[in-house]
Amino acid sequence: MNIDKYIKKGLIFSLIFIFIGILAGITGFVFDYHLELMRGLTVGFLPTGIGMLILYKYSNKKPELRKNIELENEERNIFINTKAGYMAFWICYFYVFLAVLLNQIVDIPVTPFLIITLCLMPIVYFALVIIYHKKY
Repeated sequence: MNIDKYIKKGLIFSLIFIFIGILAGITGFVFDYHLELMRGLTVGFLPTGIGMLILYKYSNKKPELRKNIELENEERNIFINTKAGYMAFWICYFYVFLAVLLNQIVDIPVTPFLIITLCLMPIVYFALVIIYHKKY
């Protein structure tokens, strides 16, 4: 993939993330519409968009950042990330399936289950990325 095209696409996505964060902030804080939800969207989208914008803006000036973006998009890393994502999805899918089955036997509160699930998913994914980087 052309690195300049990839950086331009990343800049567009960062601006979209910033726009969504600002829009959610205005909707929640000014119009008082689902304040907790809009606060969460603002806290999620706005820093991510700003971070992406800084990263892609400085990648044109700093060759080491540009090199990292190129390495991130080489064929081997794309293969490893795709394979890790595939396996992490199915592991988490069966985890949720077993939790639903166990819920018939043991009453599992929803909030702790969701928190555990949100923590488990990236742990499984990144563990698989590390394993596959050593394997391939």
